[in-house]
Amino acid sequence: MNLAANANAALYASMIVYTLAMLAFTWHLAARAPKVADSKVAAGVTADEREQVLVGSGAPTAERRPTTPYAAGPGFEESLKSRQRGSIALMLTYLASALLVASVLMRGLAVGRPPWGNMFEFATAAAAAVGAAYSLLAKRNKWQWLGVFIVTPILLVLGLALSVLYTEAGELMPALKSYWLGIHVSVAFIAVAFFTIAAAVGLLYLVRLRREEKPPARPSFIESLPSSSSLERTAYSLNMVGFILWTFTLIAGAIWAKQAWGAYWQWDPKEVWTFVIWTVYAAYMHSRATAGVDHRKSMYIALAGYVSVIINFTLVNLVSTFVGMHNYSGM
Repeated sequence: MNLAANANAALYASMIVYTLAMLAFTWHLAARAPKVADSKVAAGVTADEREQVLVGSGAPTAERRPTTPYAAGPGFEESLKSRQRGSIALMLTYLASALLVASVLMRGLAVGRPPWGNMFEFATAAAAAVGAAYSLLAKRNKWQWLGVFIVTPILLVLGLALSVLYTEAGELMPALKSYWLGIHVSVAFIAVAFFTIAAAVGLLYLVRLRREEKPPARPSFIESLPSSSSLERTAYSLNMVGFILWTFTLIAGAIWAKQAWGAYWQWDPKEVWTFVIWTVYAAYMHSRATAGVDHRKSMYIALAGYVSVIINFTLVNLVSTFVGMHNYSGM
């Protein structure tokens, strides 16, 4: 009981620190906006480069979309103030993620099993996976600009977990007492972590692309982000990792179903939606790899896949219409 209480205390502490990190990331973005004078100069350079491509080719060529004049790389220099604020926000995220991981581990020790046997535990474990994955990737890739779009969903999930999904630490139902719980579910929430980060990058890609096509009169932090093409490649890479992990989740779930229920497939709502998610992301991968398909359209498919992930976790679990064989676990 002491471990369970400590797990809850660490969870509340992580939420407090994540809130501070969210505010710090917002503070950081406020310092990233390029100056208007710099943006005009950079925009002029971009226009010149485009003209050289069109005139110097010697043959009619489809106009290349201009690269962003404010990309966080060539053409954009982050101010010292912005870097300092980003570092503070990132350090807070490290601390909050460590507290959340500690909460999940203590919950597992308290119940003597993998701590993802019900919706509350899955939600907190998935949030911890998102925080940990972002923390590992952010420093190396200088993703401080992404922080507020990751930390905010984590806070929302933790708030939902505590207010709606909370379950006291306890034993598992007999059917869940299998080593597959530690394998199947853990891979599932790691896949969800990559899908979540990819969805955030994908949404920023769509916004960034629109701003490149119709540059604003006054730049904001959006113009300090990496170019739309860079954001799209990043989202694709993250979705690819998530898709591979989700494929394993689907296969592992079928094997566990055979052991628990005597058949690989039972048309259970959870099974069906797991396959729906896999199908949508497979369509995205196919679209992304097909020559001539607009990457923007492919990204819409990926975002539809993430909406399916949200439906799978919320409606399928909470609405009585979807009652199935997974409901005894609260998942």
